[in-house]
Amino acid sequence: PGSEKSSCDLMLFGPAIALLHSVPRAPRTPGAALTASILGLADVSYRSVLYDFSQPDQLEEWERIDDVIMGGVSSSRLVVDGSSALFEGRLRSDGGGFCGQRMRLLAEPLDLSAADGVFVDCEALSVGAEPSKRVWKMAIRTKQDRGEVVYQAAFKPPTGGRATVNLPFDAFRLVRGPRLVPGVPPLSAAQTNETYQISLVVSKFEVSETGAALPGFEEGLFAMRLHELGTFSTRPPPFSRSMPRALSEREQAKAAPPLLRLLRPLLGLVFGEPTRRRRAATRLLEARGSSRLQRARLGGAWRAAAGGPLVAARKTAALGLKDAGGFALSLPVRLLFKLIVWSSKMVKTIIRALTLLAEERKEGGPAANAASA
Repeated sequence: PGSEKSSCDLMLFGPAIALLHSVPRAPRTPGAALTASILGLADVSYRSVLYDFSQPDQLEEWERIDDVIMGGVSSSRLVVDGSSALFEGRLRSDGGGFCGQRMRLLAEPLDLSAADGVFVDCEALSVGAEPSKRVWKMAIRTKQDRGEVVYQAAFKPPTGGRATVNLPFDAFRLVRGPRLVPGVPPLSAAQTNETYQISLVVSKFEVSETGAALPGFEEGLFAMRLHELGTFSTRPPPFSRSMPRALSEREQAKAAPPLLRLLRPLLGLVFGEPTRRRRAATRLLEARGSSRLQRARLGGAWRAAAGGPLVAARKTAALGLKDAGGFALSLPVRLLFKLIVWSSKMVKTIIRALTLLAEERKEGGPAANAASA
């Protein structure tokens, strides 16, 4: 529901909106696009804009991809702000540590192979921690799926003024989640002939084989002003590029595996974002020493302040029924998960025992002597 989402946005970002919108826009200076190129490319002659963030309708082709998908409580949004867009939100380490905005998955691939790389015309704003206390990344997806394996490159956004960051394709490395996939060469221009998605991410995780957190990472508010995103090349493009349409939510849901489609209502009930956020808030209050009764009173007071005693009683009862129903329905899933974990441990133990036995026999140890006797 639109009104409910707007209320949520105001709760999340209201205290920072005035500060964000008060930051003056820096004028576009001649040569800024080249001086901000992080890799020193001195001959970027041709640019092709894929997204002009001054156009409100183009923002509808983007969606958020925050750490709520893995149990986190970070949140972000992409909103129009005059002649640009703001990628803004709040990073939290609890359960995750990243926020992102991405193109909706395309129905047909976008051919970028005639270009040398991608660019983003942007500016990191002085909101929350310094931009250098976070890891800023761009990702390119070359398969029509929603998995965690993508090509990713880190970059340093400009501060103190609008400028363009150029990222050559060979700066992108294959990652699974926050970790590099070892032994895979960098992205090549030829591989981008089937590009299905481009993402912008701010994270606590560096692009590395260990997926370690950035030393000195600070959670909290962040904001980046976006103007344009596209491709660059040192030679003129051989053809004009048109953006394929994005898959609808119905098409994406239909493409999901049958088992996931069957379990989606249950997973949403048990692991949905509102449920995870309430659990995170509960953990925070528990850490502060509040009792179950105190938490119930606090929740009731908030709901009563928003809609009165009757509304508070109705919402409290609905939440209680939802939690009870979710717990009951999730029991088979929890038991199955425990069985899978237990079976996996047993298999590993058996394999380890058989390996030791084989080594002892090979070396003529006690096991071999016992067997020969």
